[in-house]
Amino acid sequence: MKIIYPLIWSLFLLSACQEKDILQVDTTYNALNILKGEFGEIKYPESYSFNAYFLGVGANDYILYIPVRLSGLIDYDNDRTYRVRLNPGKSKLVEAGVHYSLDTIQTFRKGLAEDSIPLTIHVSALNETDDYKIYLELLPNETFSTGVKELQFIEIDFMKNVNTPPLFWTGNSKLSKFTYHPRKCIKFLEISKITDPEWSDPGNSVIIDYWIQLATQWFADHEEYDENNNRIFFDE
Repeated sequence: MKIIYPLIWSLFLLSACQEKDILQVDTTYNALNILKGEFGEIKYPESYSFNAYFLGVGANDYILYIPVRLSGLIDYDNDRTYRVRLNPGKSKLVEAGVHYSLDTIQTFRKGLAEDSIPLTIHVSALNETDDYKIYLELLPNETFSTGVKELQFIEIDFMKNVNTPPLFWTGNSKLSKFTYHPRKCIKFLEISKITDPEWSDPGNSVIIDYWIQLATQWFADHEEYDENNNRIFFDE
């Protein structure tokens, strides 16, 4: 049995213009959209950034689940398939089956208004110098039409190094004040024991101050130098 599922997409934070628009969905029209920006009270990433360095030595696979939302009818009796693809022109340094695995035919399960696309990153195949990118797209088929233009793709950047500041550093009001260096980041991760690639903190938790204090003291007690032979201090 199929029933009409009334949907109102409201207040989406669109990546191109960062403006919130209201879209009222025609329930006779079935489409899928990758969730980005604000939906209801939930805020989804505009893109994903994954750093395999957090997982430690010997890590194998990391699975990222990308939420997909139905616009139209919920089918309570049948699973429905849809297509996805990696855009080769907009992706970077990735090879299917080597750096990642992705089923191009996905299943939107019966009875759901929201499902997800599992994307597996093969961590052991990544080197410690390159930055990788996957540009993932939804493709219309006989079951689902094209949805909202800005919600038909998602970018996933990933790496296995800390050569550039991770999002957890740049997005933290306290850490971002310090000049970045990979050695600072490595020591901070060792002290904090953070192992979640998606970990973030805006800088208002007490534990951040404690970790910064420990890292600052460590670099004061241990002489570390950068590529120009300048002494590294954490809180500079």
